[in-house]
Amino acid sequence: MSKIHTLKINNFRGIESFEQVFGLNDFVCIIGRGDSGKSTILEAISYVLNPNWNLTIKDTDFHNCDILKSIEIEASLYDLPKKLIQESKFGLYIRGLDKTNDTIKDEIEDDLEIILTLKLLVDKSLQPKWYIINDRQDPIEISSSERSSLNMFQISDYIDNHFSWDKRSPLKALFKLDEEESSIADVLIESMRNVKYELDQKDFREFENVLKKIITSSKTFGIDISKVSTNLDLKNISLSEGRFSLHDDNVPFRLKGKGSKRLISIAIQAELAKSGGIVLIDEIEQGLEPDRAQHLAKTLKLENTGQVFITTHSRDVIVELDVDNLYKIIKKEKNLRKLKESMQGTVRKNPEAFFSDKVVVCEGATEVGFCRALNNKRLLGGEDNISLKGVRLVDGTGSAFINYCKDFVECGYEVCAFCDSDDTNINDKKQGLKDIGVTIIDCEDENAIENQMFKELPWNAIQEMVSYAIELKTLSSIKDSVDAKFIEIYKGEPNSWIIAEDPKMRIVLGKVALKKEWFKRMDHGEKIGSILFNYIDKIGKTHIGKQVTKLSNWIDNV
Repeated sequence: MSKIHTLKINNFRGIESFEQVFGLNDFVCIIGRGDSGKSTILEAISYVLNPNWNLTIKDTDFHNCDILKSIEIEASLYDLPKKLIQESKFGLYIRGLDKTNDTIKDEIEDDLEIILTLKLLVDKSLQPKWYIINDRQDPIEISSSERSSLNMFQISDYIDNHFSWDKRSPLKALFKLDEEESSIADVLIESMRNVKYELDQKDFREFENVLKKIITSSKTFGIDISKVSTNLDLKNISLSEGRFSLHDDNVPFRLKGKGSKRLISIAIQAELAKSGGIVLIDEIEQGLEPDRAQHLAKTLKLENTGQVFITTHSRDVIVELDVDNLYKIIKKEKNLRKLKESMQGTVRKNPEAFFSDKVVVCEGATEVGFCRALNNKRLLGGEDNISLKGVRLVDGTGSAFINYCKDFVECGYEVCAFCDSDDTNINDKKQGLKDIGVTIIDCEDENAIENQMFKELPWNAIQEMVSYAIELKTLSSIKDSVDAKFIEIYKGEPNSWIIAEDPKMRIVLGKVALKKEWFKRMDHGEKIGSILFNYIDKIGKTHIGKQVTKLSNWIDNV
């Protein structure tokens, strides 16, 4: 059965122009921020492959409501039903897919995969028309019944008909695959005959007195109806296929919960997809607990033999998929960004980042915590939170930091690198990051964020940071470490430790905090960040004050 190789969309809703080659990918997951066009892409597929004879199109379906520019949606399909590519149907319209470079050609060659391109055209008359097209001849219309053989079904909030035997339901499509010689109508007619036979055996004693009166009255008028009985008249029984539906212990499936209905509908269509159907699921996690959403994504991925298109906002879904299945949508871009294989680890470690527009790649957990403290400060000050700005924090985990930055840039994200300057390997590559558009916010040369803070914060803030370290460790271990480092550097003991301000002690504290990893955790980074922001008005001209300002401006696109 059919699968989509290439999709083109013009002037449809929020999309002015779009083209995506999916190649031979059988499972496509589109991710991105809300209102970026994910649902529109699935709707475009459902429109161009729609099995109904008509569609309700409105002016608002046109891009910017401009009805002078027609809606055009094209889907180039392979693995087609044999009856569609017969010469008596659309055999003269087939095109060729060159799998070596994923290009479609109008010239037919023996080693090319057969392709048909289906086009939906809607002009200002709002009347949809479907055609099979190529560049060799004029378009030819394709009927609704011919489109229905492509077996496309969409999971939506209105899926009650998926549980009936209606002629457009996935149940009907499955039946047709299994029973080529019979029809659902035949099955239902035979069932009604059986029902009639069973009912005709009932004597309906409740009506006996009434019938006797009618028999007597009829004789008076000269007619004998002594053999009258109450039976079922099939003439007055509608045999509409849609009236027969699935039940669970006499309860119709349509009365089940939203999440359960979606799962059952998906289960039905997953069976259909095994024979090559196309299934569209918008926001696959909707109505499901995280574990069920995760299991659903995994199962569809492993057991699918047709083609599945999904969208999601769920971290639990994308961690179950391979990066080959993930496509990032960026609003107003003309195609999707396919994630690289090298990003598989990034997806598993930072799945939430892939639903953002902008990413702050932090060198480590301390920097992540510091940025969280910045977000808390913004909220307390009445500023927009970073999520509202489409920003997500990513732990670059030190050694992977540079590659994380590059990968996110390649996937179309705005990237800010928030890092130290005490690692030569990272320092040497910062210019390369700048060259590809990464904003660098770092410490002074040879400083980590801990050194920078101990160097520039007011002494009261220094005392608070040391007090917090003592809470984490012990007073004796902190003092012993600091005294030993002071003696090592300055060949003598400190005069007053941290009671009175001492420039030498600032340097020693910074070195010990870094070496002993006082704050190498996200929550510790958030704590020392909150200490800094309590003194933000006093550090504006310092290097770390400028770092904070630059980071805030980047978040706000200033």
